[in-house]
Amino acid sequence: MKSGFWIFMLMLSIMLYSLTITSCTDENPAVNPGTLAFHMHTLIDSTEVENYGELLTRNDGRRITVSTAQMYISNIKLIKTDGHIVDAPSTILLINQGQEEYEIGNVPAGNYKTVRFDVGLSNATNASTPSASDLSLNQPSMWFGTTAQPDGFVFLNFQGTIDTSSAGNGTNLIPFIYKIGTNQHRVTVTLPDQNFTVASDQLEVVHIEANYAGLLDGLALGVPANLRITTLADNTWTWVTDFEGNIAAMFDYEE
Repeated sequence: MKSGFWIFMLMLSIMLYSLTITSCTDENPAVNPGTLAFHMHTLIDSTEVENYGELLTRNDGRRITVSTAQMYISNIKLIKTDGHIVDAPSTILLINQGQEEYEIGNVPAGNYKTVRFDVGLSNATNASTPSASDLSLNQPSMWFGTTAQPDGFVFLNFQGTIDTSSAGNGTNLIPFIYKIGTNQHRVTVTLPDQNFTVASDQLEVVHIEANYAGLLDGLALGVPANLRITTLADNTWTWVTDFEGNIAAMFDYEE
C-alpha cells in the first residue's frame, strides 16, 4: 500500500515538473519581452543608394538615378520556428532612403524564423484623415493629390530617371514616377526563413534589403506610358497589378 502511494507521488512530481518546464517557455508572460527593430537598406540591385540623384548602374548595365524611395510598412508579424504567428505592435513605418533604423516595439522573447508585413496601409487607415501631429501619415509626398483624402495614401513612391534605350547604358535619362496605392494593391511580404532570437530585455535588429530596381522587372521601359503612375485613376490600369509581384519579391535579408 505504501509503495503504491510513493509511486503515485513520484508520478505526480514528474507531471508537476513537466508543467513547470512547459510554463517556462518563451510564451510565459512572466518572461520580459525583447525589443524588435528593422534596419532597412535601399538598393538598386546590388548597389546601395547612398544619396538621391547619384548615377547608378543596374546589374543588367542600365543607368538609373533615384530621387525618391518611400513606402509604408504595416501589419508586422513574427513567425516562430514552430510556425506560431505573433503580432508585433501596431506600428506604421514610413520607410525613407537615408533612414535605416526603425523601432517596432516590444515582442515576446523567443525563437523566430522570419517576419511578415504589408507594404501599404489597412483599409481603415487608408480611409482616414491624418492629424497634423501624425508624422507618419501627415506626409504630402505619400498622398494622391495635395491634401489627405479617403483612399488617398500612396503605399509606395519611387521616382528618378532611367535610360530607356535598348542598350540602357547611355546618359539620356528619362524621368519615371511610380505612386502605387489603393487597397487593391496592398502587398503582403513574407521574407525567406532565417532564424533569429529575441532575448528578454534585449534589442534584436532584423536587417532587410529593399531592392527598388526589382519594381521595374518585366516592364517595357521604352513605352512612355509605362513610366508614369501618379493618380488613383492610374492605379486602376490592369498592368499595374504586375507591380504587386515585383513588390513582394523586392525584399530580402541583408547578406
